[in-house]
Amino acid sequence: MPEGKLNRRFKARHIRFLVYFLVLAGITAWRFVPHPWHPTLILQTPHHIIYSTATRQQTEDTARALESLYLAYSNRFRELPQFQVTDSRLKLKLYKDRNEMRSIHPSMGWAEAFYRAPYCHAYFAANETNPYHWMLHESVHQLNHEVAHLHLAKWMEEGLATYISTSRLLTNELAVGRIDPNTYPVWWTDLIAISTNLEENIRNKSVIPLRSIIGNRGGPSMKSHFNLYYVHWWTLTYFLFEDERYRAKAVKLAQAGGGLAAFEDIIGPVDKVQAEWHTYVLHLKKTNAGIDREFLKTGKIVVPSPQTITNGPK
Repeated sequence: MPEGKLNRRFKARHIRFLVYFLVLAGITAWRFVPHPWHPTLILQTPHHIIYSTATRQQTEDTARALESLYLAYSNRFRELPQFQVTDSRLKLKLYKDRNEMRSIHPSMGWAEAFYRAPYCHAYFAANETNPYHWMLHESVHQLNHEVAHLHLAKWMEEGLATYISTSRLLTNELAVGRIDPNTYPVWWTDLIAISTNLEENIRNKSVIPLRSIIGNRGGPSMKSHFNLYYVHWWTLTYFLFEDERYRAKAVKLAQAGGGLAAFEDIIGPVDKVQAEWHTYVLHLKKTNAGIDREFLKTGKIVVPSPQTITNGPK
């Protein structure tokens, strides 16, 4: 074959490869690089600045929810020595709906909101009974990082976010500890503790041993048990902050980071706490699934006495 013809074929092949590469790079950039976005409204509150494409009413409602969260969070953690109230406002990008947020951030995967300093990113979930819980969850992460300056183990980082964001949002406050069943991961509580026996639940894998939860090792695949992990993180944090024996120690545990050694030093032996937590989870599940008028009205869990929790259900 003449050398000139061979060179032309060689060049044509390289051009095809280059075109394929550019097409692939374009697809990758579209999928993984955030797209341009321009807010139509900027709203400032005492502690937040919201960049929004949602309606003004939705943005104002979100602002009230965020300020209620800030107050509730501050009431719990302001005594920590590293807690800092600064003049700079916390930042939120509020998208008008789920489709818009995912078009701007095509690589989000399963997430419904996310925090990437210095912004929380969330959409106004107008079709949900509680349109704020996703953004409140991420705002807790923001508060942990930018205000309380906590360095938390994964279970407690996510546990605090779910413990607070699953609370009922009332007219003038976020009632921390009063459960809103229309929030994540409360609606997945049927996954955990499907038997009344702790050992059986560990065998059937509806309970992950707390040593694995707290140490973040030795448990099942996070990918295939995603919601189950979140239910564990939420219920363990809820138990520690709501049980009268542990609530004062829970803040100290958060300050210490929530690791396994700190847990046993501040809270107590994991195996002992695991038995108490398991009984608490059974009671929480029963209340959440039943027709408890007080719970349906207020979100309050009538907590079993410590003696009942220690001995287990009859």
